[in-house]
Amino acid sequence: MANSTKMKTKLLVVFFSTDEEGSSKLQNILVFATGANEIPPVGFSPAPSIEFTHQGSEESSSKRMFPMANTCINCLKLMLITSYEAFKESMDFALGNTQGFGRT
Repeated sequence: MANSTKMKTKLLVVFFSTDEEGSSKLQNILVFATGANEIPPVGFSPAPSIEFTHQGSEESSSKRMFPMANTCINCLKLMLITSYEAFKESMDFALGNTQGFGRT
């Protein structure tokens, strides 16, 4: 996909994380991507990352547009979506349905 589309998607991620819910949403994203509800004093190992998945790739073969996370490697995987509303809806759904993951 073109670099302009990647940049646009990255901007959607930043805009989403700073919307009306602010820091509580950032904490939810942190929990979703890493399983941790705060940054460890010594930091993360490996460092958190975002991987953008293109339609047509093996991971997107099911046509699912929901974010995925691999908490073992602190990686948030996002499908490239050009519509902010579609992106926000999928992120809100993912974050709203993962509360309590890994907690007893």
